[in-house]
Amino acid sequence: MFSPAIEKQRRQLYAQAVEAMGSRLQSIDNPDAMFAALRKGMQELDKAHDESPVKIRTKVACRAGCSHCCSVSIDVQAHEVFLAAEYIQVTFSAEALAAVIERTAARRARVKGLSTEERDRLSHPCALLAADGRCTIYEGRPEACRVHHTSDASVCEAHAADRAVDLEAVYIPELRARVFAVMLGLDEALESAGYDDRAYDFGSALNEALTNSLCRVLWLRHKPAFPDSCLAG
Repeated sequence: MFSPAIEKQRRQLYAQAVEAMGSRLQSIDNPDAMFAALRKGMQELDKAHDESPVKIRTKVACRAGCSHCCSVSIDVQAHEVFLAAEYIQVTFSAEALAAVIERTAARRARVKGLSTEERDRLSHPCALLAADGRCTIYEGRPEACRVHHTSDASVCEAHAADRAVDLEAVYIPELRARVFAVMLGLDEALESAGYDDRAYDFGSALNEALTNSLCRVLWLRHKPAFPDSCLAG
């Protein structure tokens, strides 16, 4: 439970995110406008972190190259996948793109047929993680990556090795309340506008998005973006 002050702020940020994204979606008339709206939403999500009080931000242990959380399975919605795919297609070389497609295909094969519990127990580096531990699509990374902050990287490292290690103790409640409020507001606005809200395995859905242009067409038409084989569980 949050304090009354944090709860009030959380509700305000949520409402603002729903209203802002909902307003943008009403004026969408082409794919470029949609991606501009999505990027703006992600900027607002990052802003919720950046404008947190200094005393809160100084508790964050996460740093560039700290990648303990980058070997766990993450669930995403279709808009997150397409934003990541667009970033890759615009900024990556042809060789780098081909390598990502190969790695996401391997991820897709690895999780095919697994139950949610089996998939969640997997520990394998994200297909977009560089050798130095940095995210190669940082500006286009999914929401789950943007809102994950802890106060102790050693606990994250232990959790990466053993999923039984509980991260709850090192979450930062004040920051978590802020960023989750905006994240949930963005998702709610898209869901209310009729866009696909199913939960997908990030690597599997990204592979589909990078190899099948029809996915984006279906999504923009308010239809399920990816096949059931890409679902998170």
